[in-house]
Amino acid sequence: MISVGLIVPTWHYFNDPFKLQPLNELYFATVLDEHYQGKVSVSVIDLRETRRNKPAISADTIDDIIPEKDLYLHWIGKTADFLEVESIIAALRRVYPKALHAAGGVHVHVFPEESKKTFDAIVLGPGEESFKQIIDDLSGCNNIQRQYNSDWSNVLYRNYPMPRRSFLPEESIVNTELFKIYGGVRGSSAMMSRGCNFRCAYCVYNFPHAIQMRTPEQVRDEILYLKGEYKIDGLNLRDEICIPLSPKVAIPYLEAIGSTNVIWRGQTKVGAPKHLFELARQTGCVELAIGAESASQRVLDIINKKQTVDQVRECISICKNLGIRIKMCLIIGLPGESPDILDQTISFIEETSPDFVNVSGFCPMPGSPIFEKKEEYGIKWISSDWSRHAHLMFRFSDEEHFGLPFEYESEGKWGKAFSNERIIENIQHLQAYLRSRGMSY
Repeated sequence: MISVGLIVPTWHYFNDPFKLQPLNELYFATVLDEHYQGKVSVSVIDLRETRRNKPAISADTIDDIIPEKDLYLHWIGKTADFLEVESIIAALRRVYPKALHAAGGVHVHVFPEESKKTFDAIVLGPGEESFKQIIDDLSGCNNIQRQYNSDWSNVLYRNYPMPRRSFLPEESIVNTELFKIYGGVRGSSAMMSRGCNFRCAYCVYNFPHAIQMRTPEQVRDEILYLKGEYKIDGLNLRDEICIPLSPKVAIPYLEAIGSTNVIWRGQTKVGAPKHLFELARQTGCVELAIGAESASQRVLDIINKKQTVDQVRECISICKNLGIRIKMCLIIGLPGESPDILDQTISFIEETSPDFVNVSGFCPMPGSPIFEKKEEYGIKWISSDWSRHAHLMFRFSDEEHFGLPFEYESEGKWGKAFSNERIIENIQHLQAYLRSRGMSY
């Protein structure tokens, strides 16, 4: 019997790696386990566990932490995980030289040739069918291909099972941190759609380039599964856009959530009609994160955000009047910021009064339009130290210094650009301002 292990990295960039759940690895493990029905041994190997007072991963401890498998699968959604995965594979090849490694995800899609140097096989496109083909090739002729291709339009999210959480212990699936400010109810995460149909210049999380939804029945069934098996009362939606902008799609989707009697939170796009926010509140929505990104309309236009500052104002006003708490997500250090961007941002926060503000330091994410055409955005260089590409700076602690793996030219087409030192000062000042007002969590 072939043994397959899906490896979850340590998520070194998160202060609390257990607040969220490794939904991709759980999903692929479920897809494979249900397809092979016991003919292939499938497990999830969660390296976040090494951060719970366990030995750090090294060449000397690797075989105590990771059991031997015939095939290890990796889904690299964040470039910041790549160097860690690469080092883990190097250690595994020394202790388990016969094991093979295959990987897909955004980083592999962006850097296929680099990835081939690390993995025995790479997957371009969705992983469901390609991972099956790799296992079939390994089982049949013991000879896998170097590259597997699949088309997103032929692999629809709704055609595959929801991720079973039983591959991991309960404490890795449920926590009270997700809804700490809502009474600390038991909560977990789910992803009811994947992809995004927007083309923001800083982002790479729009794979596929269209939203693939679960059916309302699947949405209801997954939440009821989490309620029945894990006794959750709160659901954190990990969709890129948790309230579809189309009423035809959004209404049955939201009603399905409402039928399960949970409170929920997620991130969404501004611009949805008011009645959808009203329905969201009626179905248990307590909080929405919105990608305001900047208080400057010029910056929003430069990054192709396809929204206005006025739309952000309106969305916050609608939600606050409905009793939905708002988390405003901002990025500091974006191209085109004016010298007074910090004052603009604080004024905008004070004017709109969101409940919380989430600040990220700008990172030209590998694969994004800004990364691919950095000169057009006035960027002098971008670091190839992928571990720095996490865009989280001082969010949870003044000790956190992930991000800013780039530098602007001193002068650009939008005028004098900020130095890295000035960007960091702006982030630190804004984070201190937010913490002093209880607006960070």
